[in-house]
Amino acid sequence: MEPGSISVSRTLPIDGALLADVLRRLRRDAAGAALRWTLGDLGSAEVDINFVSGRDGFGTVARVWDARGLAVASVALSLTAVADDAIQLRLRPTTALTPWWQERVGELLELAQAVINELAEELLWHATRAGIAANG
Repeated sequence: MEPGSISVSRTLPIDGALLADVLRRLRRDAAGAALRWTLGDLGSAEVDINFVSGRDGFGTVARVWDARGLAVASVALSLTAVADDAIQLRLRPTTALTPWWQERVGELLELAQAVINELAEELLWHATRAGIAANG
């Protein structure tokens, strides 16, 4: 499976013009250079918090592992403004999937959605603290 052939995304009620502020707060509050989550039976993830600004928004890299911690996939995360008060958080593989993951694309998509949801909650929390996103 080729990079870019699968992706998972979620739209968040954050003003794209204020996204740099939200990411600065996320970096400031993080204990290290990466956010790490164990996502139960789905696996685990490690997201580099040093988002880099680009032409269309911000991006960073992450790694996801299966529940046993043996199969890893490298993924890219991007944050792009899609409306006046909305951004899209998107995750997609950066390299071709290993044969192990190619046989378990459904599991990878579930894990990717869980990673998107965890990061989305972090971003929304920081945005709400800064008064950038609507509460609720």
